[in-house]
Amino acid sequence: MTLSTLFKTSLLSFALLSGTAAADEADIYSIHFSEDGKHLITGGAGGFTLAEKVKHSGGIKIWNSETGKLVAAMGQRDDLDNIFGAQYGRVGNRRWGISNFKDVVLTGSYPDGKVLLLPSSLGRMVDNDHVQLPDFIGAYMDFSDKHAARIELSQLTKNKGDCDPKTGFYDYVGPIVPSNNRKFAAIVVNTCKVTAMKGDQPVNFEYRSDLHIMDLEKFRIVRSIPRLDAGVYALGITDDGKRVGFVGRDQFAVLDLDTDQRHVVETYQDSQFMIPRQFSTLQFSKDGSKLISLRNIYDIETGTEQPLKWAEGGAKKPHRISSVKVAPDLSYFAIVMPKRSLVMFGDDGLPHSYGKADKVILLDTKSGERTELEITKSMTEGKRCVTDISPDSKRVAVGCKGGLLRVYNASTGKLLWDKHNIGKAEDNGLMNVRYDATDEVLALLADATVY
Repeated sequence: MTLSTLFKTSLLSFALLSGTAAADEADIYSIHFSEDGKHLITGGAGGFTLAEKVKHSGGIKIWNSETGKLVAAMGQRDDLDNIFGAQYGRVGNRRWGISNFKDVVLTGSYPDGKVLLLPSSLGRMVDNDHVQLPDFIGAYMDFSDKHAARIELSQLTKNKGDCDPKTGFYDYVGPIVPSNNRKFAAIVVNTCKVTAMKGDQPVNFEYRSDLHIMDLEKFRIVRSIPRLDAGVYALGITDDGKRVGFVGRDQFAVLDLDTDQRHVVETYQDSQFMIPRQFSTLQFSKDGSKLISLRNIYDIETGTEQPLKWAEGGAKKPHRISSVKVAPDLSYFAIVMPKRSLVMFGDDGLPHSYGKADKVILLDTKSGERTELEITKSMTEGKRCVTDISPDSKRVAVGCKGGLLRVYNASTGKLLWDKHNIGKAEDNGLMNVRYDATDEVLALLADATVY
């Protein structure tokens, strides 16, 4: 299995590529089931409204996963600015500044859990000639007081690099990957050093990639591994936080944190690390004994692969994939297949997509059978979708840009409930969230004046 094959077979869960000139509060960029499966949390654009009576405003929304009722909302644009500031941004996808809640992760269950904001990578641009390592990996909000606070990395001993960011090499934090149960996070801190000079010009660079394991309930580093590799493309961590898989410049391996034993899948000779446009997540089975790809299940202890039986024809692995989720019981994959569309700017100044909607298909790992979920029949909905699978593997949730939210029965593909056009723009230009129809009627009655 070569590195190129690894990426092609989607052992990695590719992040959704998104980005528009403007964002609506209805947009959904991330979606997660709670640990108990009772709620869904979606992340989108930060809210701008200051109206106190609008109780469902904010870029982070909590939904009852059984009924689709909107339970609560939090996360204003000010929260993003207070947490990250304009000088911080994601490194991997080359975008400075964090303008939405696409990196939302829910640990625990509502209302006792926490909302985490974990970008896949972080750097701090001081000026055009210098980049500093951030001293945090993200932030969290409690459901109770909704106070945003950074998840600090002050516990770490940082190594200072000497690379010039003008060359494209610099110190940064990433990838940052939570476990599937959101109990732990694997964090790579990269320090760049110049290893060779030609005259007064650096001609060779190398990363020192140190690994840190954080307990996301206590926000405490529980284990550190110096010099994991010299640059990391992909990372994954098991639910118990005791095993990490990574694809680095030098090797693709699984590391047992209790014993420091490495299970090497393959090595890469004489390779040079380049910062990728986006980082990827390796998928483990729930017990941490296997790595899961779209082509096979790799047994870590024996080093053997179990090929998946794909049906012929249309059920073959698709070539274009923007997102992959693996059912906790390993019975199927939920795959988002992006569709190209024409983007035009309307009279409201916002971009509108016309063309086919994204496809979401469920691929059975044993039979290879393919079930396509009906996302939408509209020409303007169902673009740039993300998905998640319930902890019991029985339901699939799909959220899309523009405010389309749906939940399906995984075994039949039947639609259980859906929401359309979740957000709306008020006359004052502020983005608010539309209530359910009954809520709107009750709100009107409550506001009515009786003469």
